[in-house]
Amino acid sequence: MTDSPSSHGTPARSLAGRTTVYTAQAPAPAGHYSQAVVAGGLVFLAGQTPRRPDGSRLDPAAPMTELARAVLENLEAVARAAGTSLRHAVRATVYLADLADKTAFEAVWRNYVGDPPPAREVVVSALPFRIEVSAVCLAPDQLSTENSDG
Repeated sequence: MTDSPSSHGTPARSLAGRTTVYTAQAPAPAGHYSQAVVAGGLVFLAGQTPRRPDGSRLDPAAPMTELARAVLENLEAVARAAGTSLRHAVRATVYLADLADKTAFEAVWRNYVGDPPPAREVVVSALPFRIEVSAVCLAPDQLSTENSDG
């Protein structure tokens, strides 16, 4: 996790108790932010939109299931690079341009997060690409103790 190049060509690094994560298996950040940051036993995954790992965008007119799958594949790739998975998500934020797309999104979402699902909100926003999802997952050092409460 700490030897990967960032989107700016510099190694990922630890700073003040946090470690940045980068993977070429997901689109590079479109601005000045990290794909993910590990801190305090959690992995904070930056929002992903329907782009291919090379950065090209999917057609916004594509079916929502296709757009959602691309977004969640990107999030899963970044989560894996951090040593976790969307199955270990504790919170997610879903932005949809149209609430009518929620049912199609749900059909894909369930396959990535499993049960029990994380806490989540859906926000309707004027997105030109129709969907964006961010998440917070348990960090690898928390996974062995995840179910220790019984």
